[in-house]
Amino acid sequence: MFFKKKTVTKLQIDSLLSEIDLSLSTYKPGSLISRINRNKETILDNHLNQVLVRSLKICDQTSGFFDVTIAPVVNFFGFGYDKVKYDDKINYDSIIGCDKIIIRDNTIFKKNSDIKIDINGIAQGYSVDIISNFLRSKKIYDFIVNIGGEIFCSGNKKGDDWAVAIEKPFMNIQKPMYILNLSNKALATSGSYRKIKKIDNKIISHTMSPKNFLPIENELISVSVMADNCMDADAYATACMAMGLIKSKKFIKNHKIDACFIYKSNDDTITYITQNLLKFVSSKSPNYLDLQASFGGAPQ
Repeated sequence: MFFKKKTVTKLQIDSLLSEIDLSLSTYKPGSLISRINRNKETILDNHLNQVLVRSLKICDQTSGFFDVTIAPVVNFFGFGYDKVKYDDKINYDSIIGCDKIIIRDNTIFKKNSDIKIDINGIAQGYSVDIISNFLRSKKIYDFIVNIGGEIFCSGNKKGDDWAVAIEKPFMNIQKPMYILNLSNKALATSGSYRKIKKIDNKIISHTMSPKNFLPIENELISVSVMADNCMDADAYATACMAMGLIKSKKFIKNHKIDACFIYKSNDDTITYITQNLLKFVSSKSPNYLDLQASFGGAPQ
């Protein structure tokens, strides 16, 4: 996190992040979402209410590819907050789907007590927005907030737009592939190249499909989405990873979303970037020349 004025202390930021964690972190047994997952609570605070209301809207918008009820599958494959064993009696169709929960009057209603919530595909983006709004409330307008790779850039850095990287999608390597010059924009990235596991000699990704209740298997390696707020960017990036390349292209076109897809095609790694996002790519990007033939139209 970087900002010019020192009118905000680290303690204030840490306190705000702790408040968010006590609401949204599934890794804290005493958090609100953890109590809801154990059916010990139904009343939502402002943080969780905002996240779940927006999540349900994006679930509908993405035809169910972004689904916060995917938690049982995430847990089963070892990427979640709870370690569970295989149970052939579990009927995922009865506990997964955004139609299985209702949010009304700051209260969550589950249609089945076995329904669990996983908001990791949107929570970091939301946290970025909360910190950004807090800084603005303190009249700090030039800053960058980065939480787990989800970013919001406000104003400028010494008169220049903020330089933000879309990284090369390789495990254990953090090198920029494209540099974006951003101001008052959010950028979130979801990928299949870092949070992975090997099960039965097969590499699987942490992103689960709400359609077949399995780890995703498609050509996408990385999806970066630019938006006006980081919560939406985070959720859209997650949804696109689950959709795969063809459906994602149609989705972002229909909803006028700016995105960069890095995907596999045979033995090649190819970039697809939307026309508007292309305008933000710096000529200093390490892979800038790869995009030269694409100016005037997005790479195919």
